[in-house]
Amino acid sequence: MDNTIPREYITHIVELSEDDFDLLTSVAELRKLKKGEALLNEGEICRSFYLVEQGYLRTWYDKDGVPINLNFTFEGEFASNLKSFRNRQPSETSIEAGEDTSVWIFNLNSVTEKFGERPQLLRFIRRLALSMLLASEAHSDLFKIYTPTERYRYIEKHNPRLLQRISLSQIASYLGVTRETLSRIRGKNH
Repeated sequence: MDNTIPREYITHIVELSEDDFDLLTSVAELRKLKKGEALLNEGEICRSFYLVEQGYLRTWYDKDGVPINLNFTFEGEFASNLKSFRNRQPSETSIEAGEDTSVWIFNLNSVTEKFGERPQLLRFIRRLALSMLLASEAHSDLFKIYTPTERYRYIEKHNPRLLQRISLSQIASYLGVTRETLSRIRGKNH
């Protein structure tokens, strides 16, 4: 397996020794997904974290038959369901490919007992989890602090690739507005 792609993203979080890196990548599998193919379905227990090599992942949940987008994970970014993973409880969300996607799947269950012997691996997992929690908090704060128009402007400034790669319907769901409202917001901005 060619591990050169994950290494640059992993070492961005924490520098690992060759042994630690080899242990981590020994539980990694590169999988190609078609658009809409699920990595984690609502109701399943999350046992992995995912690193996007190409494409993007969409994290969402179903509210009365309407999909609500929570996150989009692009190249070089990680996704998981930390609550499900940590508490070993069924996921309340789904994670799927938003387009044809290549993703590294790290199944941590098979190495967790060895983490006590590997402080750098523990540091990597903690920093990764913290990074994902902070991203989730930032999205949550959008709804607490900003109006829909301000949310859109925030995305324009801080995460423009969302607007370049995600459909208007998906963006509207992510921002908590209807597609019509999003069209009006965009019309005022241009």
